[in-house]
Amino acid sequence: MDDQNPSFCFVIDYAGKSVLCEVIMQESAYNILFNGRWMASIEHTEDWNWIQASGVILPDDVVQKSDSE
Repeated sequence: MDDQNPSFCFVIDYAGKSVLCEVIMQESAYNILFNGRWMASIEHTEDWNWIQASGVILPDDVVQKSDSE
């Protein structure tokens, strides 16, 4: 794990396939990769709720698991 950009992974079902989802911490957001491919960025609101900031629409599981880690 990179000390400057900590990350964690979990497997999700996406489009009928098992996909390795990696969440990588950035300065003000988290980058989401599926099988090593960038898919989106998520970030906190002022109320500390997760929102998707950019990228393709993610399954709810990604945001929920990111919030619980």
